[in-house]
Amino acid sequence: MLVYAYIRVSTEEQAEKGNSLSEQRERLTAFCKVMDWDDPIWYVDDGYSAKDTRRPEINRLLEDVKNSNKEGVIVTTKLDRLSRNLYDILSLSRFFEKYKCKYVSATESFDTSTAAGRLTLQVLGMVAEFERERNSERVRDNMVSLAAKLEDFKAISRPCFGYDIIEGLYVPNLEEKMIVQKMADQAEAGIGPRNIAKWLNKEAKVFTKEGNLWHGKVVRELLLRETLIGDFVYNKTFRVGSKVYKRPEEEWTRIPNHHEPILDREQQAKIRIIFDGRKTVGRHVSDDTYLLSGLVRCSHCNSKMNGKLNRSFSKKLNQENLRYTYTCDGYIKKGICFHHHVSRDELENLVIQRIHEVANSAPGTIQISVAKPKTATLEKETISAKLEKLDRKLQKQIEAYEDELISREDLKKAKQRVEDERKRLLEALKEIEEGYSSSDHVKVQENAKQCLSDISPMDRFKTKQAIRQVIDHIEIKNGEAVKIVWALSKSNLSLVVS
Repeated sequence: MLVYAYIRVSTEEQAEKGNSLSEQRERLTAFCKVMDWDDPIWYVDDGYSAKDTRRPEINRLLEDVKNSNKEGVIVTTKLDRLSRNLYDILSLSRFFEKYKCKYVSATESFDTSTAAGRLTLQVLGMVAEFERERNSERVRDNMVSLAAKLEDFKAISRPCFGYDIIEGLYVPNLEEKMIVQKMADQAEAGIGPRNIAKWLNKEAKVFTKEGNLWHGKVVRELLLRETLIGDFVYNKTFRVGSKVYKRPEEEWTRIPNHHEPILDREQQAKIRIIFDGRKTVGRHVSDDTYLLSGLVRCSHCNSKMNGKLNRSFSKKLNQENLRYTYTCDGYIKKGICFHHHVSRDELENLVIQRIHEVANSAPGTIQISVAKPKTATLEKETISAKLEKLDRKLQKQIEAYEDELISREDLKKAKQRVEDERKRLLEALKEIEEGYSSSDHVKVQENAKQCLSDISPMDRFKTKQAIRQVIDHIEIKNGEAVKIVWALSKSNLSLVVS
């Protein structure tokens, strides 16, 4: 009978606490002699957690069991050496049974060849999984508590691309920093994440922090990480099985101005808007049949109005008639609205005409109302962070005065500078909360004028991209009334022109 002996430790620390590989090997060797078994085949995973089966030696063991036609026994010192996940334990048990093998734990004294042994296996598996989850909860709670109390700006998580950890601090890696800034410049110029990844892999020949090739999702997530603008964020995600989910933002632990930034906040905000705009276009980005695909909405049910081609044949003219429209998707696919549509050519011509009107209009001739900024929250957070920084700066001046490092007059001047800056920031915060004034008509005009050069009947694809730089969405009511919501990416505002 073949004997497969599996031993494992998670970390060097675990080995130092008395559960070393050598000790497991000695115990299993003695156990096999007592059981009068043959010398075991050894499988050793050094430094691998038992939370799942992604371990090289356990996978080699499974391959050997599968390829052998002989009966055998798998033995470990304890059940948790095999796995701490109940589902994996039961799956492994069924796998062993399928290939004429039984599992034996030397310490817990049971084997899966009996009903009692299988019951004990399931009970111990539940306990092992419970202990692992409790340990994970304690580690997470401790890390959240530590992150919330960080006063010395120490790093408690691994660095992203662009940073190294030196003496416990996030420090920009010069070469990676230059790459990140080039990536950001390309994104700001309108180059998509996929093409940036292609440049990194083929031309720059740069790998990720883990040594892997880049792809679009990784590029997007990196350029939008708060770490790159100097903020430290912890407790942002949680894992359920193999899936990762994002927590509500109010549960995050966020420390503004935690370390030296690589990108400024304004640049990252622009990149976020550009990426969000590309998501709106979706798979229709390269199709110029409908210039406004993804932008047109039904004002009745808030569904998109997608491009639809209607065909008919004229016997009189002996030819096929093609009619392009934007039709309410809420009616076609969901049945929650009524049938209404708008002519593609009429709507697109109207939109292009309105872009010309806005670009060439005199101030005050077109009524403009300002919608809520898309990243007002981000701007408010930036101002709040600067206010906190002012408080710390003033506190340092007070401490310097108490230590007789500066005079009373110096403290008074420093306090005045802080108060002036605080007043300016509070006014800016109030402006964000109350909305922007109609004077932003000039900014709308600038954006529209810049896009006019790209609007051409000879290049519909380029026109489609230009329209997306100035328009957030278009609302259609009863197939007739049109409301254009203008998006100003440079200052991140949306303006409604009725």
